[in-house]
Amino acid sequence: MDDDTKATIKEILSQMVNPVTAEFFVGAACKERDTNWCVPTQELLDLLVELAPPGKLIVNKHAYEEDKASFDKFGLAGNRVPAILLDGGSIRYVGAPLGEEVRAFIETITRLSTGKTGLRQKTKETLSKLNESQAKKVEVITVVTPSCPYCPYAVLLANMFAHDSGGKVIALNVEAYEAPDIADAYSVSAVPTVALRAVDQEVGNVEFVGVPPEAELLKKVLEYSGAEPSQ
Repeated sequence: MDDDTKATIKEILSQMVNPVTAEFFVGAACKERDTNWCVPTQELLDLLVELAPPGKLIVNKHAYEEDKASFDKFGLAGNRVPAILLDGGSIRYVGAPLGEEVRAFIETITRLSTGKTGLRQKTKETLSKLNESQAKKVEVITVVTPSCPYCPYAVLLANMFAHDSGGKVIALNVEAYEAPDIADAYSVSAVPTVALRAVDQEVGNVEFVGVPPEAELLKKVLEYSGAEPSQ
């Protein structure tokens, strides 16, 4: 990154209030690919730690061959690397958040730190009630590519749903080229593709191609959680 870009990122991260912890997962599976995406992901995280206010961004690195217990703890397969988990695991990145995705990744960190998710008050209240109920957990799977200019908006929306739900919603952000099996499972032909899955479903359903409207995503989350009957 050039100096101007670094200065912009530093200004954004200067808004951080509370510390944010990122769990960073790597392993031998990275080296089996044509490009080792773990290396640029490590470089990105190192840069963000450097540009963030001291002590505000904490990165814990876990290598599968040395720390399988952490993979098991977070329910992460050893071949799903690189992976980054935020917000206690409710926000998950499978694949490197590079290219256009850097914007949403940095904004996610900042919003987690400030607690200001940017969601409508009605959305926030509805999501918080999910955490107080017997509703099922719902996974919002957003499949993206690094060159997609609209994908960051879909990812950021899902991430904020996860945070405001207290973990009742899991935001799984998938880089299509690095996890082609997931992209194939949802027959992804355009990005962003957003699928939803209740925890008792083996495979979810594609609900949006493009950035979902906040109210429509909320409606689908309620349907899959069982908090509201499907139409």
